[in-house]
Amino acid sequence: MCEILHNIEVTNVQATETFHHSIALLKGSISNPCEGTELRISFNEQQDQHRPLSYSYSADVGESFEKLYKFRLLVRLAEGENGITLRYCKVERRFSFHYVPRCSPYTVVPLYIICKGHSGRYQSHVDDQENTATVACQKITLAIELLQCLYGEKLHEEGYGRKTFTLGSSCVPFHSQLEWTQSVGMTEGELWQHFASELVQSEQYDMATVKVVAFLSSTHFEGITDGDYSYGNIRAKTTGHAALGGGGLALFGTGCLYTWPTTLERVGAAFLNPQPVDCANLLDDSNYRRTYGGCYATTLGSVCHEMGHTFDLGHTPDGSIMGDGFDGIERVFVAPKCPGGDTGPRRLVETKPRGPAGRLTQLKRPTDVFRQRMDAKCNDGIFFAPNSANTLNYHRWFQLDSAPPGANGATILFDRDTRLVSSEGTGSALVLVELRLSSNGMMQKFWTFQCGQKSIPQAQFQLPKLSNLSDHTLFVMNAVGDILKVNLATDSVLNSEAQ
Repeated sequence: MCEILHNIEVTNVQATETFHHSIALLKGSISNPCEGTELRISFNEQQDQHRPLSYSYSADVGESFEKLYKFRLLVRLAEGENGITLRYCKVERRFSFHYVPRCSPYTVVPLYIICKGHSGRYQSHVDDQENTATVACQKITLAIELLQCLYGEKLHEEGYGRKTFTLGSSCVPFHSQLEWTQSVGMTEGELWQHFASELVQSEQYDMATVKVVAFLSSTHFEGITDGDYSYGNIRAKTTGHAALGGGGLALFGTGCLYTWPTTLERVGAAFLNPQPVDCANLLDDSNYRRTYGGCYATTLGSVCHEMGHTFDLGHTPDGSIMGDGFDGIERVFVAPKCPGGDTGPRRLVETKPRGPAGRLTQLKRPTDVFRQRMDAKCNDGIFFAPNSANTLNYHRWFQLDSAPPGANGATILFDRDTRLVSSEGTGSALVLVELRLSSNGMMQKFWTFQCGQKSIPQAQFQLPKLSNLSDHTLFVMNAVGDILKVNLATDSVLNSEAQ
């Protein structure tokens, strides 16, 4: 009989909570673990009779001096009440989660694009007999569900509650009229422009209320035979590849879809899969980790980042999701063997904002101390910068009761002569003003305005006199989710762009 005193601690959820996304994440630890004892997970008996237990679990016993058994648990929730029990040795913790699916007119729809003349089978290893459109759609649906969970968790960590986007449907094939033979000679920017136009013209989706996350089936990697395994050479040998998001479309290649799991139970193993990539035959997009798990993490992180652009987020000069920190996205979902994980070299993202300095509120590049504090706060080092989280908090795609654009009579205006930004309409105070470099969407400066019970709503803001305003794009958001983007070089209002 074990006489050790254990404690199961879950840090990110309460014993009773309501979720609006179907996959719940539990992050926790067990103090003073027994040798050889594992955590057991069960649903209540009534649930077990109606459906199989669906979860993904990973743990790290850690170093002996830590005396902690860290774990991550992903659980698929059924609509309504979900009773979950965690047991370890003689102790247990019970949770009651209520799942209420989101209902919003603004949705995210995943698609699997099949060009005319293509089989619809994504590139995979020779033993894979399941690389069909059906299986691809299963992988993609699961990926978007995981990101729905991630967005909710990251906003929760910033104090906004588990706000996230609504998944409009499971992934389905979209049969494009673009000839496959023509697509192989197109750049990713040309592919994005073509499919964005085709989606609008098809009228299959109302692009005013739908964000499409699309994956191109015909991505093809010809293999490395010259010994040059640099990312530049890998990209040069790949056709039908894209990783671009903006406006109503985020578009991706499927070169690493062979590493993605189809079911929640396989998520942990997929992230931790150490199998080396055969670069003579398969695409390696892992930020030089060259493993199946590295490919899954990097490509899912890329989807998370580019989806952020469709939600009107710009780049940030830091290690955040919208900076260069999305390669280590597996740390959200699995218990890493070492803090920070091994995500390979830093990405080549411009992180040195240019322009006038001054006593203006702006996001600075995090120091090591800041990163350590953020790691401790978030428990995984993956985060949205404050301006990004603020944008998502008020974004129409993240509200449960969003009104159609213009329904509240709100209007955002910018007067170039006076540099005055104003928001008119009931309850439409300013919440964010941001300056981004027009060349790459990198945030340079931002100003936030509290919009709560104890604050005075601010309807106007005057930009300071800056010598290089013409290099920037102005981004403004108000409390009802209205957005204004103005290219200050031309004074033209921007509606959508890929980044």
